[in-house]
Amino acid sequence: MRALIIDPALRSKGGHHYNAVLRLQREMSKLGIAFSCLGSAYADREVVRDLGCKPAFTKSVYGRDYADAGEFARNVAETGRQLSQALRWAPAADLLILPCCDQVLAMAVARYLKRRRLGSAPHVLLWLLYGPHHRTATDDPSAAAANIECSEAFANLRASLNTGAGSERRLQAHCETPAMAAFYRALLDLDIEITPGPGLVLAGQTVRAEKPGSAATVVCTGFANRPKGYRLLPAAIEHVLQCHRHVTFLVHGIVDGSDAEDEQSTFDRLSALGKRVVVRQDVLAEEEYAAWLARADLVLLPYDRHVYKTRGSGVFTEAQRLGIPVIATEGCAFAQPAFEGGWGVEIADYTSDGVARAALAALGRLEELSARAGIAARAASDTLDIVLGDAVDAVRIRAAAGLAGRARRLIGRIFRARPFAIPDA
Repeated sequence: MRALIIDPALRSKGGHHYNAVLRLQREMSKLGIAFSCLGSAYADREVVRDLGCKPAFTKSVYGRDYADAGEFARNVAETGRQLSQALRWAPAADLLILPCCDQVLAMAVARYLKRRRLGSAPHVLLWLLYGPHHRTATDDPSAAAANIECSEAFANLRASLNTGAGSERRLQAHCETPAMAAFYRALLDLDIEITPGPGLVLAGQTVRAEKPGSAATVVCTGFANRPKGYRLLPAAIEHVLQCHRHVTFLVHGIVDGSDAEDEQSTFDRLSALGKRVVVRQDVLAEEEYAAWLARADLVLLPYDRHVYKTRGSGVFTEAQRLGIPVIATEGCAFAQPAFEGGWGVEIADYTSDGVARAALAALGRLEELSARAGIAARAASDTLDIVLGDAVDAVRIRAAAGLAGRARRLIGRIFRARPFAIPDA
């Protein structure tokens, strides 16, 4: 069996895209599956080396502005051409894995599969992490054209896999939140499972013990895209430091390559707040990321509720698995389990003052929040091995059925060509 991972946004070490591919490769190695990977044409040397990633794609979802009616068609054509070039001499994959699929990639893959009909269609395993317009909410009027693109793309993908009514199920789709899954089920008329995207199971980490006491560490980490709310942090953290004498903030954010490259001043202001605020803007390696989360008493996620109305969060998923309470914006779909389970504090007012008030409230309830987060972590489970195992089983069952069918056809041809002779009485 051969698997192929495709992610046009896989570019740098660290972050969601790198961690997802790394985790997928580890799971496939356990299963003894051969795999290869296609990523961004601008992939760092470390990504190429560590993941065996072949640089291929000049476009990804993050480069879209949705302003031009012809942008979708151009991106599909470019992505499809580069996919064909990258796979020109490659053996056909039995399993395609798209850990961050959008409509451009779905349409490009569909067209590639329609052109290359040398054998059976592959099984496709994918995650829909964002809405069709990745910068806004799924019900925003500005997303209407992108929703149409998405519907068209997945209709083509299903057709290329022959997944119509009564046919074999070759498309396995997942979303991270119930809200996102409900949206895509209605838009695409497709079965959608609710499963966190592939992410690291941090080596050596277990559910955190409660840490009652006066000292506390608040961690905020990730790419500093505008919807992540980093611009609210300088004033918010300054206020918390004035009101709470025994708290430290670890703030990690990457603006390079994000839509907030002009917001470097945010991190300059954070760096000027004193030794109780540790700021990093480089890529965190897996071990460093694990170390930061290991120090966290609280994880701060001041995300824009409009954009994250239906979306998930990889950092939230790691916090949930490790039993770390969170501070997150009211109305964000990913944080609902924490709010409902009593291990999350809501940012009701999406301002610096609102973030400060939520942080102070969480610090005042830290013992209670930590206890409930520990209960939630013990109940949580990582299901990627099950999801990947289901896909692998589907490929193997289909291959075995195909082999049996070919054997029956061969035997039938032999008997038709050489009928039994009936001896004379």
